[in-house]
Amino acid sequence: MDIIGTVVSYAAGLVVVALVLTTFFKGWFTVEQQTRRVVTRFGKFVRVASPGLSLKVPFVDRVSAPISLKVQQLELSELTYTDKGTSVTISANVQYVVDENDESVKQAFYKLANPEGQIKSHVSSAIRAKVPTMNLEDVQSKQALIASHVKEELTNTMRAYGYIIADVLVTKADPDQSVVAANNAKYASEQAKTTATNLAEAAYTKVVKAAQGEAEAMIEHGRGIAGERAKIMEGLQSAITEFEKNVDGASATDAMKMVGFQGYLDAMVKIATNASDGTKVIFGDLGHNWIVGGNGVGHRDAAEVA
Repeated sequence: MDIIGTVVSYAAGLVVVALVLTTFFKGWFTVEQQTRRVVTRFGKFVRVASPGLSLKVPFVDRVSAPISLKVQQLELSELTYTDKGTSVTISANVQYVVDENDESVKQAFYKLANPEGQIKSHVSSAIRAKVPTMNLEDVQSKQALIASHVKEELTNTMRAYGYIIADVLVTKADPDQSVVAANNAKYASEQAKTTATNLAEAAYTKVVKAAQGEAEAMIEHGRGIAGERAKIMEGLQSAITEFEKNVDGASATDAMKMVGFQGYLDAMVKIATNASDGTKVIFGDLGHNWIVGGNGVGHRDAAEVA
């Protein structure tokens, strides 16, 4: 009997020690950095446990899974329409996080079971409200404006659930492919018109410049001829003056006749030099005939020609 009593005593002692150790270790739990855990007692909220080692009532308190305080990113896209009815797909990234204060952690834990679904619904609503007030060009060039509108709507809504919207980025605004093809055709047409206009302007400028150059050349040519004639006149005047001084009884009229006769002879020589084999007879006013042909210049009296 003593042996049985001793065994029972040892067994009871071991059970008590096991219960004590189990109770001791069950009363402690750890919370990782950048996380929180919710402690409940018989289903009722007790507190929010912060990072570190925490104590709970064994077999009574329950501890939730870790609630992350890290920034989460959600990618989504939404098909909507512009003010002209053009279909466009908006792609966006939403960055959100649970606020680290205990009340926000509590709200996030109890009020929102599916934060991603909630955020998607509100993003869709915000995009569908904003994009139909804009034309396609503004939708593509003012994506930051759309993102700002979505962030404002999300912030006001998700704050009640303990969430902070860190940022919203609209990454793409892609219209339907038929719209892209039409815009490309329009752009190509505009480029062709621009090219044609530039070519026409270049041709016009070329013609104008050529005409201006030709006009300037003619002006300069005229100035040269005028200068040449002025010099001729100066030389002629000087020659007549000298003729009157050196020839007794000669007048300016006599000098002009001699000059005219000399010019006449020079012209005949040029004609003869450039003439063909045929012969031409030119009658002068001095009673003589001058025969001009390819063999030179000849002189005959009128009687001889007859």
